Parts: sequence; C-alpha cells; structure tokens
Amino acid sequence: MKPIKLLSTALISSVMIGCSTINYDYEAKIDYFSKPALEKVVEAYVGDYMIDQGKSVTTDYLILDRTIDGTLYDIHRGAYSRIGEYKGSSYFSPSTNKGQQISYAAGLVDTPIAIHINSKKEVCVTSVSYQAAACYEGSFSVEERTVVDSQAFQQTLIYNGSVGEKINISYREFSNGSARNAFTNNVEYDMSKSNSINYKGARIDVIGYDNTSIKFKVKRHFRDDRSVDL
Repeated sequence: MKPIKLLSTALISSVMIGCSTINYDYEAKIDYFSKPALEKVVEAYVGDYMIDQGKSVTTDYLILDRTIDGTLYDIHRGAYSRIGEYKGSSYFSPSTNKGQQISYAAGLVDTPIAIHINSKKEVCVTSVSYQAAACYEGSFSVEERTVVDSQAFQQTLIYNGSVGEKINISYREFSNGSARNAFTNNVEYDMSKSNSINYKGARIDVIGYDNTSIKFKVKRHFRDDRSVDL
C-alpha cells in the first residue's frame, strides 16, 4: 500500500476561507446520429443494424488502470468522466462509468465528490470542502471518449434473414443501455408484394437480399436528422 498525503485540518480551514467550488459548467460534446445516410446503398448481414438512431456524448475520461487501495479511500479501476474544473484543473466523477463509487471510511473522512490530478501527477480525492483530502500515486491516463449516452433513447432495425420471399426484421428500443422489452418486436415483410419496409416512420427500399445479407437504401429515418431531444 502506497502512503497517502492528507491535508491537515488547520490547512484545510485556512484554505477554505473564501474558497470557490468546482465549476460544473463543463459541457460534453453531444451528437445526434442517424445511420446509415439517406439514399446510400448499404449492405447489412444477419444481426447487423439496418438503421441506428440515438445520441452520443464525447467527453474526457480519467482512466485508472489499477485500483488504488488507500488507507481511507479506495479508488477503483475504471473510467471516470469529467464533470468540471477548479483552478485550471479538470475534475472527474467520484464513480466509474459503470457506477462503482469511491470507497471511503465513513465517519472518519469527508464524502468524496470528485477526483483530480495534482501537479505531482498524483490521483487526488476531492472532499465536500473542495480540497484534496488524500492523494495517491497511480497508473492512469486522460483521454477523450465517445459513448452512446446511457440516458438517451435509441432505436434500431436489425436484419434477421429471409425465408423464400419473406424477410424478417427486428425492431429494438434501448434506454439506459438496455433493450426495452415492451418495445422489442420482430416483423416479417413479403417482398413479392413490395420492396419497401415501413416501420415507426422509417422507410427502407430493399434492393436485394438472401438469408445472409440484405442491400438497401434508407429513404427516411425514424425521426428527422436534426439535433432534437430523443
């Protein structure tokens, strides 16, 4: 176990006079995506998305390669998203992107509200007093990542293959990273009657297909291609 560096109570008290808080105005880059592009001929294989619409978020992450086992705080291995800045330094969430919180000795130390990297390249736990309560050596990196927003509403159409002149398509809605069971459906289309697929506002023109793949053009997505709330 590596030694920790704790700020003394006297030092914290003196620094807190007139101290400011973390600036939480940091804005991640948000993109609304609709794939594939309209009118483009594409090929999808069984299990592939034919249409995928949702919201992605690009932000900085502190990537901790190994768990830091401290005397008072345990900072778990994982990715911590940026939440703001303080005195020119980036501050990151006190929990990983998988929801694992920093562990701490409750009743002995303040609740952690963020982590940051100090000038010595140490990983520091920020307490409710907005000061570094403990700093540790650790193996980490800071990098930009783009992820599908866990709170976003995502819609997809998936190709399931064909039997004769009939093709099977799956519709899936995702929320909080999981498929919504009430909004999961399999639909069959008879290509001898029409080469168009229409579902929940989306329209696809089928160019060719077999039991392993399908070629098509998207004529219209589920929603207009614009930056609106999903």
